[in-house]
Amino acid sequence: MIDINELHEKLGHPEEEVTKLTGNYMKLKIKGKMENCENCVIGKMRQKNVEKGPKEKLTKLGFCMYIDLTSSKYISAGGSKYWFLAVDEATHMKFSMFLKQKSEVKESFVPFLKELRHTYGIKVEHIRCDNAGKNRVLEDACIEKDLGIIFKYTAPGTPQQNGVVERAFATMLGKTRANMNGAGFDEKKTFILDRSRQYSNTLGEY
Repeated sequence: MIDINELHEKLGHPEEEVTKLTGNYMKLKIKGKMENCENCVIGKMRQKNVEKGPKEKLTKLGFCMYIDLTSSKYISAGGSKYWFLAVDEATHMKFSMFLKQKSEVKESFVPFLKELRHTYGIKVEHIRCDNAGKNRVLEDACIEKDLGIIFKYTAPGTPQQNGVVERAFATMLGKTRANMNGAGFDEKKTFILDRSRQYSNTLGEY
């Protein structure tokens, strides 16, 4: 027996339908009525809406990846200041890497692309990103490693053209804020302990 609001918090603040379905799958007896979650409201606060991306989604795993890098106002316990995120268009599977410097994008993402290809047989053919210098360096590294990836750059000042990963940032950050707020931590607290590749435990599900 568990209250639906308590289950909602324990599951990471999903919507009511997902909370109920997950509880039923876990063979829990859910009681109570879903209340408005203040932590969810705080977590979903943002400046403006970002387009979700193309209407027609590809179905081939790894065919197109959307990538972007964002920075934090605070440095993590492991010294990381930058959050690199890659999203697969076909599955919307997300892969996070936490970096100390922008220049580490190449050293972290190229081994990931090679692991996808050689270990899991998934060849990334297109990468969608902005026209930042770090992405130009990444493209040069992919050419050097003969990965055969075509880079598609967005126009300056148009994050909507890379809306898949922009929306992923907003969604994941909102859930993180909701969990931290519910646990009584402020935004200055971080739990990124090191810059190890965060995708290592998820590739088996990909």
